[in-house]
Amino acid sequence: MPGISVVAGRSIPADDDIETAHRPSLYDDRYTFDSYEVGHCSVARALYPEYPFRRVTFGDCTVFVEGVVYNRDEETLRTELERRFVDGEASPVDPTWLRDLDGEFVFYAHDAAAGTVTIVPDLLGQLPLFYAVHTDYALVGRNKPILARLGNCATFDRVAVAEYLRLGYALADRTLYADLRRLPQGHHIQIDTDTGAQAIEQHYEFDFDDERNANATVTENAREFAQRFTDACRRRADSAPGANVVLLSGGLDSRAILGGFERCGVSYSAATRDFEHDSRADIALARELTDAVGSNWDRLPTPGPDGGDLLAHLDMSGGADPFGIAHMQPFLRQIRADHDGPVWTYTGDGGDKLVPDISPVVDIETIDELVSYIMQSEETFSAEDVEAMTGVTEAEVRADVRETVRNYPETSLSKQFVHYELFQRAFSWLFEATDTNRNHCWTTSPFYAPDVVNYAMSIPDAQKRRYQLYAAVLKQLSPELAAVPNANFGAPPASVTHEARVALYNVLQRHPALFTVVKPTIKSLLGLNGETDQATSPFVDCLRDQVTRNPRSILDREGLEQTVLDDPESYTREELCHVLTLASLINYHRDVPILTEYRSKEFV
Repeated sequence: MPGISVVAGRSIPADDDIETAHRPSLYDDRYTFDSYEVGHCSVARALYPEYPFRRVTFGDCTVFVEGVVYNRDEETLRTELERRFVDGEASPVDPTWLRDLDGEFVFYAHDAAAGTVTIVPDLLGQLPLFYAVHTDYALVGRNKPILARLGNCATFDRVAVAEYLRLGYALADRTLYADLRRLPQGHHIQIDTDTGAQAIEQHYEFDFDDERNANATVTENAREFAQRFTDACRRRADSAPGANVVLLSGGLDSRAILGGFERCGVSYSAATRDFEHDSRADIALARELTDAVGSNWDRLPTPGPDGGDLLAHLDMSGGADPFGIAHMQPFLRQIRADHDGPVWTYTGDGGDKLVPDISPVVDIETIDELVSYIMQSEETFSAEDVEAMTGVTEAEVRADVRETVRNYPETSLSKQFVHYELFQRAFSWLFEATDTNRNHCWTTSPFYAPDVVNYAMSIPDAQKRRYQLYAAVLKQLSPELAAVPNANFGAPPASVTHEARVALYNVLQRHPALFTVVKPTIKSLLGLNGETDQATSPFVDCLRDQVTRNPRSILDREGLEQTVLDDPESYTREELCHVLTLASLINYHRDVPILTEYRSKEFV
C-alpha cells in the first residue's frame, strides 16, 4: 500500500531510519518520499502524484486527509474538519457524521498544542489501517511491511498463520505479524505524542438484525437501491481527476457499475483481464455486456507475474493478498500505460455480499453449528494439513472463530454469519485486495457507499434469495445488461433458468460431499474453468528452496514436505499460491529474500 505512517513519542526512530524503512515501498519511478515533523511526531509518506492525499492546516492543528470523500467539496470538508477536530463544536467520531460521509478515507489530525494525534477512518475501514504493539513509541500506518521494518516487528502470529491457511485470512484484528494489529471497523486511535501511548476506542458497531424494509416489495426495494447505487456511481465519476475504467467480468457485480454509469450518463470505459487461468466465459460475456450498452471495452492479455511482481505484491499487502491474484500487477500496469492521465478503476466488490442472500443454506441452531458451517464454507486447506504445516490444532482455530462470532450484536445466528462474511472475509481479505490495486491507481466500489450498504442490509434475506433482488436491481439499472447471461450460472439473471440453477446450487451446498464431487463438472459445463488449475514449476521450486534453506520458521519443515511438497499435483494452484505467499513473507525480512533469485521467472 502507498506508505503513510505516523510515528510519535520521545524515542521515535531517526529521520534517516524512517526513510530507509519506506524505500522498498517506492514501487516505481512515480513514487516519492517525504515527511512532516513537529515535536515528537512524524507523518511519513511514500506516494505517487495521483494518490489522493492532502494537508489542511488550522493554526496548531494539521489534518492530513488520505483518500476521497465523494459527497463533500473541498471547502465544505475543510469547514467540517475544523469544526470537529479544531473547534470541538462536535465530535470527530460522531457516527451520524461518519455515516453521512461517502468515501474511502482516513483523517489524521495532529494537534501540536495538545500533543495529540487523532486518527479516524471511514466507518467501514475501507483503507486498512494497522498499528504496532509492544513498541516504545506509537506506530500507525497503512503498509504492514513498512511498520514491521520501522518497529522491528518481523515475528509472526502462529494462530494467524494457521487461520490464513485454514480460512484464507487471519481473524478479527490479527495480522500475520505478531506485533501488528489491524484497526477494526468503527474504531479510532488517539495518540499522546509526548509519551507515545496510543488508545484504541470504538465509536460504532454494525448490527444487521433490522430488516426494516421488509414491508416494501422486491420491485420497490430494487428501485430505491438502484437509485442510491446510481448516485454513488455518479459521485465517484464526478470526483475522478481522469479516466473511469470498470474492471469488468461476466458476473453481476461489475456489470451493475456499467448499469449505474449508463444510467447517470458519465464517461467511462471497461477493461477485462485475459490471464491463462481466467474463465473463458467471463471474457466472452464481458464483451457481450459492453456490446449490449455500446460502451468501449478492452480485452487485455495478461502475462503471469514474474518474481519482481511477487516481491512488490508481497510488500503491498503484507501477505494478506495471496500470489494467486498477483497477475493484477501487469494487468494494472497495462491499464495505466493505456491512458495518458490519471486513471480511477472500479470493482464490483461488495455486490456479492450485499445484494444476494448470503445467509447459511442450512439451518443453524447453535453457535457450535455456526462455527462448523464457517469452517466448512471458508475452507482453504484441510484441518489435518494446517496442523501438519503449523502445529496449530483445529480446536485452536475453532476457538478463535467462536470468540469472534460470539461478540457480534445480532441475536440471529443466521445474521451473525452475514456479519462474519462482511467483516471477516471482506474486511480481513477483500478490502486488502482492493487496497493492493491502489498502489497503481485509485480503486473504489460504489457498493460500499454508506447509504447503499445501509439500504441493502435493511432488505430482508427472503427477497434476496435465488438472486431475485439482484435481477430486479439490474432491470432497474439496465434491462439490456439484465438480459446477458451471468458467467457464474450460464443464464441471464432475469430468467427462470438462472433462478432454477441457483436453487440447485443451494441444494447441493447442503450436501458438501456431493457438492465437492459435482462442482468441477458443473463449472466445466458452464465454461468456468481456465485452461489449467495447476501451478507451474517456479511455484513449487521457490517454495522448496524456502523450506530447505529456511530451517527456522513458524512453518513446520516436515509438515510442508509431507503435504504440499510431497505431492504438489494434488493441490490446486490457489492452494500452492497461498503457501508460497506465506513462506515468502516469513522469509521477506531477511537480508536477501530467496524470492529475489526468481525475479526473472514467470509464475503462471
